[in-house]
Amino acid sequence: MLAFDAPSHTYRDALGVVPGVTQVLRPLVDFSRIPPAVLAAKADLGTRVHLACELDDQDDLDEASVQDDVAPYLAAYRRFRLDSWAEVLASEQQVYSSTHRYAGTLDRVLLLDGARVLVDLKTCITTPTSAGPQTAAYLHALADPAVTRRAALRLRPDGTYRLDPLTDPNDWPTFLGCLAVHRHLEKHA
Repeated sequence: MLAFDAPSHTYRDALGVVPGVTQVLRPLVDFSRIPPAVLAAKADLGTRVHLACELDDQDDLDEASVQDDVAPYLAAYRRFRLDSWAEVLASEQQVYSSTHRYAGTLDRVLLLDGARVLVDLKTCITTPTSAGPQTAAYLHALADPAVTRRAALRLRPDGTYRLDPLTDPNDWPTFLGCLAVHRHLEKHA
């Protein structure tokens, strides 16, 4: 059984704290040259865009609540849904690997062109190098053989989008390597 504490963003199973996918992949992301205030603002924007898209998927979005800086990203998401005829099969779903003891929250599983695709929403200019290992980790924890593909959906501030397929066969081994490093550092902290 998996429990999630939202304020601390902590996952727990019967044995204790379980690392999150994003936490495990920190070695792949270097934010050291980005001022903390800029980083915090970007993280906040990403959180608000994710929430707006989730509420939109549920037909529960109050249009008046959409902030000006979120609106173009939401427009991009809506355009993608319209253009692709994507059907949302899962949204903001927690996943857990009991085998490897990690957890995370995947953004979407969509039905696209007859295939079930695990899609991660991004509000960045380019798809981060961590997106492949991130979605591979979610895919393995989801353990649904019907979900066969992975992609990053980049929502842009000009209201456009780009869907980037994630196909590198090294994504899963890269995640496992990061998980091994994470466990080593925890053990010797």
